[in-house]
Amino acid sequence: MGKRSRYALVLVGVVGVILVPDPAFAHGIGGRADLPVPLEFFIFGAALVLVVSFVALAVLWPEPRLQEGTSYEPGDGRSRPTWLTFVLGGIGLLSLLLVIGQIVPELAGMDSEPGRPTIAPVTVWVLFWLVVPFGAALIGNWYTDLNPWRVVGTVFGSDERPEILERWSVWPATVAFVAFTWLELVSPSSGEPAVLGLAALGYTFAMVGAMGYAGRDAGLQAFDAFTSYNRLISAISPIGRDATGSLVWRGWLRSLPALPEWKGLWVFVAAAIGTVSFDGASSTEWFRTVTGGIGDNTLGSTFLLVASVVVIGGGYLGASAVAARLSAGDWTARRVAQRFAHTLVPIAVAYAVAHYFTLILFEGQQIIAAVSDPFGLGWDLFGTQNAGSRSSSRAQM
Repeated sequence: MGKRSRYALVLVGVVGVILVPDPAFAHGIGGRADLPVPLEFFIFGAALVLVVSFVALAVLWPEPRLQEGTSYEPGDGRSRPTWLTFVLGGIGLLSLLLVIGQIVPELAGMDSEPGRPTIAPVTVWVLFWLVVPFGAALIGNWYTDLNPWRVVGTVFGSDERPEILERWSVWPATVAFVAFTWLELVSPSSGEPAVLGLAALGYTFAMVGAMGYAGRDAGLQAFDAFTSYNRLISAISPIGRDATGSLVWRGWLRSLPALPEWKGLWVFVAAAIGTVSFDGASSTEWFRTVTGGIGDNTLGSTFLLVASVVVIGGGYLGASAVAARLSAGDWTARRVAQRFAHTLVPIAVAYAVAHYFTLILFEGQQIIAAVSDPFGLGWDLFGTQNAGSRSSSRAQM
């Protein structure tokens, strides 16, 4: 692609990030109705930083860099440290069983103590959804070993059928990703342990079916949202594994251009950005005014969530169409969108970290109490039962 195409992408990107509500708004508000500075100042400052950043990149980085990345793929696992694989796999499987186990007290009619944090919400919404992917950006794709469904797949997986991955690519994983964010952001029952247990159980059956259909690796790559999500984010990390499974230093961002160009990859990344954007924007009074209060019910919120993904994806596809039109080669909008989808991954990670970092700091502390009382029944297995209440009181101050 020529210089005009790259400048067109930069220009459209600048306009897009100004017009689309910044998810940092909701993070900055943090559930409060006021900011330490007027909202207009905050918006102007954020927009100014974005514009200056894009202009600086356009001027100081005129030639393509990092286009030929270093690709490191995991080996067959036999050369990896077996103790680490075993420990991480055991932690992942135990966590899954504890989340699914939240169904048992509900079926048995056992009432949990009011105000007691249970292990399911903090495990799903903080550790699994935030800590693991954010860690992947720093230390590589440790989710591969932690993935509980991969452990299950050693028993239920069939022979690998890579043609299934070629046929379906990451489209099923994209649907699963949006469905998961719907459970988090829209469902009124997202904090109920029994609901999370049922969701985990249903997802486990789905993954077992996928692995039986396509094989463990191909099935998880095509159908498991978190396999694709963590693999994308881990391409940012300077640490990876070579074909023998040995840890190697590859440098920051070096593996992003070497990511496989799965069909629909750009839609998956757009979904990652769009869902966080919806989460941030929906917490603002501005968004509620613009949408006319559509999101006040589950159906309306579902529509706005999907619309946010469509708007982000449509904006990126539009920018790709402009770049394709200005390019000298035989490019199409979809080809440009697919070829440069990896460039959106750092944006998706930055949005997510900006929006959820304080959630990890405050709500993540509940795991200390939850490990002693995983079902909220008043247990104190490790003497840390009251740690969660102290954390909650500090978070509310």
